[in-house]
Amino acid sequence: MSFKSLANKHVISLLALLFVLPYTNANGLDNWHDMSDPQVIFSGVAVSAGNEGVNIAANYGSYLNSQFKQKFTVQAVNDLDYYRFDYSAVNLDKNTGFTVESAWNRDLWGINGFNDSSLGIFTKVPMGDGKFNFHPKLNLGMMWGGDIKSTTYIKFDATTRYSFNHKVWAGISPTYTYSMKGIELHKFQVTLDAGLQISPQFSLAGHINNDDEFWFDVIFTF
Repeated sequence: MSFKSLANKHVISLLALLFVLPYTNANGLDNWHDMSDPQVIFSGVAVSAGNEGVNIAANYGSYLNSQFKQKFTVQAVNDLDYYRFDYSAVNLDKNTGFTVESAWNRDLWGINGFNDSSLGIFTKVPMGDGKFNFHPKLNLGMMWGGDIKSTTYIKFDATTRYSFNHKVWAGISPTYTYSMKGIELHKFQVTLDAGLQISPQFSLAGHINNDDEFWFDVIFTF
């Protein structure tokens, strides 16, 4: 199934997430997490389901001090096909931070059973009236194991989000991966995203990308 036909089939679901406004009242915005932010820090669990299977994730977020927050994430992906262990820390005053990301026994791009570890830096750049936000992230990583030789790579994320209000958002997440040594990688991926936060503890999101993958997230925060 092509990306175009997949998009036509599932765009209604994304639009429903985008335009169906919740009628619940928020108990102030202090307890709300900005789920449009790909690096938001929170504690909670998430269940995702799509044409690649079911994902289960658990996050633990905490303050390091009054200026820094951190998050640990453990995730089982694609019906327990592979596993992710990630850590991130954010400077709240500067909207910058770093991540340590890892995946184990992963199958991707026709490569079977490899491991992946990377170190990344990111920031948040408000644009215009603050409803548009740009979230660039640059990772330097290594892939090894499985049926490949050790490969170093860089990956750039150019995620952009638009928040209609604190409950409804949409965006696009382009990613480019380029190998510097090892196997040859020149991979571009773009994902369309939309989300709806129903309450401080409950939110939904939908995604579709040019690799003919789509999935929906149900997120509970503590």
